[in-house]
Amino acid sequence: METSMERAREMMAQAVVAVTGTLHDGAARAARGADLLDFAVEAGALLRAAQAALIIATSEADRRSAGTGRDRFDLACGCRNVNELMQRATGAAPGVVKQWSRLGALVREDLGLNGEPRSARFPALRDALMSGRIGADGLAAAALPLDAVRDRVPADDLAVADRALADVAGVNEDDLVLTERTMSAGDWGAPAPAEAETTTRRSVPAMADCLSVHAGAWAAALDQDGAEPQEDRARRLRALYFGRARDGVVSLHGRLLPEVAAQLQTAIDAIINPHGKDAGVRFRDTAGEGDPRDERTAGQCRHDAFATILAVAASSDLPVIGGAAPTLVVHVDEPDLCAGTGWARMNGVDATGTDVHVPVAVATHTACIGQIQRVVTGRDGRVLATTITDRIFNATQRRAIAARDRTCVIPGCHTPARWCEFHHVTEYKDGGPTSIDNGVLLCWNHHRFLDTNGWAVRMTAGVPEVQAPAWIDRTRRWRSTRPPAPVRRLRTPART
Repeated sequence: METSMERAREMMAQAVVAVTGTLHDGAARAARGADLLDFAVEAGALLRAAQAALIIATSEADRRSAGTGRDRFDLACGCRNVNELMQRATGAAPGVVKQWSRLGALVREDLGLNGEPRSARFPALRDALMSGRIGADGLAAAALPLDAVRDRVPADDLAVADRALADVAGVNEDDLVLTERTMSAGDWGAPAPAEAETTTRRSVPAMADCLSVHAGAWAAALDQDGAEPQEDRARRLRALYFGRARDGVVSLHGRLLPEVAAQLQTAIDAIINPHGKDAGVRFRDTAGEGDPRDERTAGQCRHDAFATILAVAASSDLPVIGGAAPTLVVHVDEPDLCAGTGWARMNGVDATGTDVHVPVAVATHTACIGQIQRVVTGRDGRVLATTITDRIFNATQRRAIAARDRTCVIPGCHTPARWCEFHHVTEYKDGGPTSIDNGVLLCWNHHRFLDTNGWAVRMTAGVPEVQAPAWIDRTRRWRSTRPPAPVRRLRTPART
């Protein structure tokens, strides 16, 4: 006699053949809008059912592999553990299988001491999973917040929340509505003046995000004292780590406290767009030019804003290290610095704490805003002499340059003076003086990549002028960064 498991396997095999056949035929491309919507809705139902089956199967495999010896199910299948077993059986990633195992523990009905099955931790959500109303994402969104407070909440209150969330999963008042407009042909193929409108309405399951909001509200309401343990846990988990230097970058990862993340996000948002203006350059008197935008990705913009934050912080009252303010030190051979080629070295860049080779452009950028200390060494490595070149704009020069430029001098960049760096228009190594007439404001991004981003800066009678890249301005005209003086119109006296 055929068992229910055998019948289910046959039906699943038939479903796989039907779905893959439809995909190979390219039917989705030629399908009507209503058919495509129905296909997506039914595929979602199939997905939820498959996820429920895999959660239950993983849970049962965990139960059968909990013992020791050769009777373990995972070992009998030739696998080290259940995670490997389900990976090989389904092709899923380890993290996905781990989630199935975790969710399976929430809805599994274990056997009690008397041999009778015990109720699952969340029986109502188990029924919602088994009936296909929610899948793995929905179960995780609804059950995990409740499970986090389970030890601090009375069982009766938790059961109420379980049933309430299952009801939310079963009722979705927002149907998915598709509106299509078709034009019918008139006589002799002429289009009719009126369009026919058809509406397709389909019931859809509750979204995982909706369940997460409801579950979070229930957890907060049931666990009134949960904020204190959460604060302690957050205090323990806060961390920031540096990775190894690879491909010229250093990975940065960690966990920030909410208020720290909010401060960082606010500062980054302010630096990326401090005045709420659109990024980009527009030269009104250049015919045919468009309105180019910032070429950087969102991640690159945040990186450059973070660099600006560090530069501003380094110039403030930070704690001293070894009797001096925190200082970025870049080592480079003088011939390489003068030639602009080769490599420089930085210490303490990544988690290894060893020297990391960086392009000489890093040394050039650092030297432009800081000091150069020349160290003369002998053939045996002995330090013979040291000299320090004072090439930093002093406070008076900085105030004057900031008053003149106000923002980064690159058109379209609105970074204010307090977040900018001071750049030698004629490089110091080329004989340029550290003076007001040779200094301009540049944001970190435009300063760091000035040699490669196509922009050029020069001084004319003490006023900065910029030349845009050819892809922005085909004329390549030098343009003053000062706004044009207002034109005063003389009034003609009225005749009497």
